[in-house]
Amino acid sequence: MTERLSDVDAGDEFEIGTVTDDQVRARLLRLGFLDGSVRCRRRLHKGPVVVRRNGTELAIGAAVADDVRVRPLTE
Repeated sequence: MTERLSDVDAGDEFEIGTVTDDQVRARLLRLGFLDGSVRCRRRLHKGPVVVRRNGTELAIGAAVADDVRVRPLTE
């Protein structure tokens, strides 16, 4: 099952799947966010989603987060 990045909660762990914007996808790839588990650090109401992977934190704006699909990781 996939969901939007904008729908995840703080503490959720997931993998980033589909990114419709090629520039955003390229940036996430360069930063290493497309090849493993990512954790949501903070989600601001109607604002950015702060994600973390391997010590790197990145704030993704709400409009972009709506267009990014993620796959939740099951424990």
